[in-house]
Amino acid sequence: MTDTIDPKDYLTMIQTAAKVGCTRRSLYRIIDRLGVSRICTTAFGRRLVHKSMLPLIKAEYAPMGSERRHEIALVAGKAGGTAKARNRAKA
Repeated sequence: MTDTIDPKDYLTMIQTAAKVGCTRRSLYRIIDRLGVSRICTTAFGRRLVHKSMLPLIKAEYAPMGSERRHEIALVAGKAGGTAKARNRAKA
């Protein structure tokens, strides 16, 4: 018994980005965060995303102006931006 891939069940990266509503670069970042082997399949040298993974990718995407994007920026802002103050304190 051989495993076959039904092309109707998979999307290319461009098609996936269009369905999610993000850029391809944002899509690659999301997939890297979620785990490439979990989300993508490689066939004929191309990354393909199974359609069942779309809700997971959409949940991870935070568009500009969204509340989730704001929360991420607050957390990232608290962690960074203190290097200059620490260097001044050392000097």
